Amino acid sequence: MRRVLEKYSNREKNRAKDFIHKITRVIAEAFRGYVHGFEDLNKEKMLNKSRTHNRNVAKSDWKTIISLMSYKSRVRLLNPYNSARRCSSGMVNAPKGALYECKGCGLKIDRQLNACINLYLQMEGLSPSPKLFTELVKRWSGFTLTGGEADARLR
Repeated sequence: MRRVLEKYSNREKNRAKDFIHKITRVIAEAFRGYVHGFEDLNKEKMLNKSRTHNRNVAKSDWKTIISLMSYKSRVRLLNPYNSARRCSSGMVNAPKGALYECKGCGLKIDRQLNACINLYLQMEGLSPSPKLFTELVKRWSGFTLTGGEADARLR
């Protein structure tokens, strides 16, 4: 029974690694010449008292993705400190939930998108500021107004 379990376990690991190879190849080809930024995450610091959460973190394979991506294109590891807590326009606060609401400037944005913007700014060597954020939003597409902002524009 142990040999059968080991066989199927290895098969699943190989399938996962093959999938990571394929996905990183597609990303590297689609964004040829770009520098790809990844958070330099430490699994041990992410563990808490929840068994389910700890198992999900332990199953994740970030380092494999980074190592496979690093020989296909240029990769830069970024410091994840405060990336989800800092407002893209400058202020640090720690709201909970999927929507990030800044108490200082009133920015309402998806929490993950806010973290991505902060990591992009870090990768480019820029510090968050309201003026820079406004310029970036003007140039990037895909941003939509939140419910309150859309209602205010309709009035």
